[in-house]
Amino acid sequence: MYQDIDFNDQNNNNVPKTSTEHSNTKSSDSQRKLSQMKYNNKENPVIIDNKYVLLNVIYQGKTSTIFEAINLQLQQACVVRMTLISKSDNSTKILQYFKTQFENQFEEKYQSGKIVQNPQDCLVRLIDHGVFMNQYNYQVLNKTGPSLKFWFNFWKSRFSFECIILIILKTIDALQLLHSGNFIHANLNMQSLLTSLENQKTLSLGNLQQAILFKPNSKIGQKCQHLNKYSSLGQHLGIQIYPKDDLESLLYIVIQLLTDGEFFDQQKNFKTRSDKLQWYFSVKHSFLPEKVLKNYPPCFTDFANKIKFLNPMELPINYDILKSVFKGCKNLEFDWNPLINGLKKNSGNTSQQVSMQNVDLKSGQLSLDTINESLNEQVIDIHHSLVKTQKHIGDYCDFNPETQESDGEISFEEESTDKSYVYCFK
Repeated sequence: MYQDIDFNDQNNNNVPKTSTEHSNTKSSDSQRKLSQMKYNNKENPVIIDNKYVLLNVIYQGKTSTIFEAINLQLQQACVVRMTLISKSDNSTKILQYFKTQFENQFEEKYQSGKIVQNPQDCLVRLIDHGVFMNQYNYQVLNKTGPSLKFWFNFWKSRFSFECIILIILKTIDALQLLHSGNFIHANLNMQSLLTSLENQKTLSLGNLQQAILFKPNSKIGQKCQHLNKYSSLGQHLGIQIYPKDDLESLLYIVIQLLTDGEFFDQQKNFKTRSDKLQWYFSVKHSFLPEKVLKNYPPCFTDFANKIKFLNPMELPINYDILKSVFKGCKNLEFDWNPLINGLKKNSGNTSQQVSMQNVDLKSGQLSLDTINESLNEQVIDIHHSLVKTQKHIGDYCDFNPETQESDGEISFEEESTDKSYVYCFK
């Protein structure tokens, strides 16, 4: 049904050609420039391909930086992710692949109403991509809401059963789409599930940097290169991974949500990351659904057993059977929807147009005062309100103990609301 993709094919026209020739000479210098962006942003704002103006840094990790940005042509807010060109990243090829599939197979059906859900809602949307300054790959993505981890912390680790069931159903839809192209996420966690501040029934799958191409008939098995709290037992053991491994990761996320964060004890301290991962493995290896979930509705135990006893080699997976466990559940809604609705009402009616009157692309000068304040959109204003509230209750981002980088979380702790700054490379 779907064409095969070779991640090593440098002639693929859908993605920018990458090179490792800078890995020893420019990576550290490039990362230093990324780190200095906050402090050298007034005189030379970054405008990529005369189309995208970089604004606030909303996440900065070891290899990539994520910006709020403006699409000058469409006069819309978007997100730009800058990654060092020397670092491997499969997400562009995967997102471009599904973008092409949607345009070829689903768009006409969706526009005509033959299919109700836009398949692209299951994944973050790739708007554009390319190479910048011969040192960075950039992706232009749609603006999403906070991650599931943000809401989990915001809600003091307590979601309603209806919310958790909706999270399960939406994540299964996203994984089904991803697996239909023979891709495995291989790094699923709460940070990978992104909510929407506009479509209140949407949950999008992101953080596809570590995703791999699954070849069912290949004699050479694909192994996971990255482990996190929710990795499957097979990933911990370093054996061949299958689409089932993503569903197993989803199961561990669900248990963490149901137990209010107590399944993986957040209070334990570890000397090394290896000790931490070993403890995670032991917790998952000893997991018995009937014991851990005995005080919860039976549907969660049934769901856990269906995933636990899936045969990884029986493909394709029957996702409808997994979802049928929750068939009788009604009135499903995310717990954060009423809060978003309230913030929208307080924000009032705002225009999403960008005033380009005083933008001079040749000189590269841009004053954010010339941009309609609503350019950051009602969505971004809501975002800032949520972040301020979250800071008051002491939220922070968990960091990887070895790299001091968060495990994929797009942290809003580093957001800036100062409109006098436009971030740039020195």
